[in-house]
Amino acid sequence: MGGIVPPAERRSSVLLGMFAAVSLLLLVTGDRIPTASLRAIGAFVFSPLDRIVLLADRMAAAWRENRTLQARVASLEVDNQRLRLAGAENQALREQLGLPVLFSLPLKPVEVLALAGEPIPTAAVVSAGTRQGVHGGDVLITRDGLLGRVGEAYPLHSRAVLLTDPNSAVACEIESTGVLGVLRFSMSPRPRLLLTGVPLADTVRLGQRVLTSGLSRRYPRGIPVGTVARVGKDSRLLTQEVEVEPSVQIARLRLAFVTPQPPILKGAP
Repeated sequence: MGGIVPPAERRSSVLLGMFAAVSLLLLVTGDRIPTASLRAIGAFVFSPLDRIVLLADRMAAAWRENRTLQARVASLEVDNQRLRLAGAENQALREQLGLPVLFSLPLKPVEVLALAGEPIPTAAVVSAGTRQGVHGGDVLITRDGLLGRVGEAYPLHSRAVLLTDPNSAVACEIESTGVLGVLRFSMSPRPRLLLTGVPLADTVRLGQRVLTSGLSRRYPRGIPVGTVARVGKDSRLLTQEVEVEPSVQIARLRLAFVTPQPPILKGAP
């Protein structure tokens, strides 16, 4: 009985022999095996499985993205509802206090036909005039923010003065703090927009948005002008020198909108 090999060892010996035989066969006939045909057969057999796995992966990714988008939409719906309620309350309070009710801006689309001024454009010719309801003093904007105002209106076209005109001045405010100043364009020592007249005691931070304040009665309140790019002091060290990165890129200007200038309030000087 002692010479009898246990079943487990017999199976191991059989498997080892089979592996050795297969290895020897591959060594002898390795160059004759049609590998290209085998690869083609494997690709044909496993291609449906690959497509199923890819489709399942895409469906899982789409499901995750759909959940994220649904959560985002729900959040935006809540924020929108809050803004509507705040707007209604604000309008009611303004009416009770006797303040003028804020109005939405009617927009007339126009095409920018030409730019004038060197080296930086300071004026633009737009494709609408008095026959289209455009008048001198109307405000020129884009979807990004303020561009300028109509200086002269002719029957079929108008000439607008841009923010880059050194003679242009716009009353502005910092969005989050209400800090007031006057936006002007300066060519020295380099071309830039500056928010001037800001007291040293006022806090101005980089990245804050600059909007029209409406105090000059030439521009509606709340139109984006740009963002704070640099904060320093003027040459006389009396006020801050706030450099503003404009919202509108004049170099890529093609389409714009004209909106009427704000109405003159009764009793205003």
